[in-house]
Amino acid sequence: MNALGSSRRWSAPALLVALFSLACGPILMFSGGHLSGEEGTWPADLQRTAEIEEIQLETRPGDPHSVNIWVVVVDGNAYVATSLLLGPEVPDEREWVRNVAANPDVRVRIEGVVYPARLEVLDDEPLKSRLIEAYVAKYPQLDQARGEAARFYRIVNRNGAKTP
Repeated sequence: MNALGSSRRWSAPALLVALFSLACGPILMFSGGHLSGEEGTWPADLQRTAEIEEIQLETRPGDPHSVNIWVVVVDGNAYVATSLLLGPEVPDEREWVRNVAANPDVRVRIEGVVYPARLEVLDDEPLKSRLIEAYVAKYPQLDQARGEAARFYRIVNRNGAKTP
């Protein structure tokens, strides 16, 4: 292959990477920065969130890092989890997980509206079992065994009120 063909082959991926880096928020599996969108007051009912495939989560307020993340709602509370697809080797290595360990204040974007929130680590084993069941029911590609190694977080209103 000549040099011209080689440069064309790399121009499209380079252009995509440049576009992703300019975007506000995550795109597909690529993390992003500050979440754009209308700032909202805490929703009265998050049950609608149970039907949404994924939400966006922004960590590290001083230097925002955002990801697309799966969400489930159980007993009116919304929950996110560390990687359920990749298993126990990866969760602590994910940048957003390290960021939340350092500062649990986050922002979540649900259907285009951004809410200030906090993530609380879940330590309730019976509830964890229910969350794994909810994740497997909503996302059939998940293996229930991988959920055992995941860490779950409850999304709460930053003023301390749990999701309604």
